[in-house]
Amino acid sequence: MITETYTLTVREVKKWLSRKGSFIVSVITPLFWLGLFGKSLNFVSMLSPSNIPPQYQAMLSQYINKQLVSLFGTTSYFTYLASGMFVVFSFFQSIFGGANLVFEKRLGYLNRLLMTPTPRSGIFLSKVLGTLVRILFYESVLLAIACALGFAFKPGLTAINFLEAGIAIILIGLGFSGMLVGIAFNIDNIEIMFAIINLINLPLMFASSALFPLKQMPSWLQGIAKLNPITYAADIVRYNLIGTPLSNYVESWAILIGISIALLIIGLFAGINAMERM
Repeated sequence: MITETYTLTVREVKKWLSRKGSFIVSVITPLFWLGLFGKSLNFVSMLSPSNIPPQYQAMLSQYINKQLVSLFGTTSYFTYLASGMFVVFSFFQSIFGGANLVFEKRLGYLNRLLMTPTPRSGIFLSKVLGTLVRILFYESVLLAIACALGFAFKPGLTAINFLEAGIAIILIGLGFSGMLVGIAFNIDNIEIMFAIINLINLPLMFASSALFPLKQMPSWLQGIAKLNPITYAADIVRYNLIGTPLSNYVESWAILIGISIALLIIGLFAGINAMERM
């Protein structure tokens, strides 16, 4: 199965590289998110009155920065947002990975592939691994863009911090790409697939700590966000890259790993059952 999975994964990567239009758009998208949205929210300028006497300006800025650290763990909301967008962008790439599978089903490629002795689990895993390759590439681009725009790493950053942040991002990609690929194996209509994607992408992003801290949300929304794996992945990434405090490190990892593996397994069984019926 390893050989077949590897071969199909390479095919997925080559197919992705051949789509120059979507490739360029996917590189530009994070630039818009970080450059336009992230840089437009300068809380120090927003909260500082324009007519304040100069002798009080430094005191007010110091107070605002103290409040920002208490709220975001850093004086730069851009840094807070960018660290959350690493997780959100992995999530976006993973949920759109299943859409291509619906096109392959309609074009007949999947039916031809199912006539070969390739293991069904290998077909499923190649779709997931191909999505992970795209995620890792785009995350590197996103990191470079964030650094160019002023992303502030925590003092004493180590390779272990980068590794742990990367694992959290990969787990989000594994879980959601597995789930969406499993759904795609059971759907023949691309409009239904995009309806499902639109149903889950923005709600899951906003109902998490990716854009704003949980403590600023209503209590009912906090309860929803605590069930969202994006929240735990974003908190782990921030803890490792910018030093934001994490209330329960082990619990965050346990929940993230548990939900991601559960989504992957559910998607695997859903995909295999669908292939057996084809």
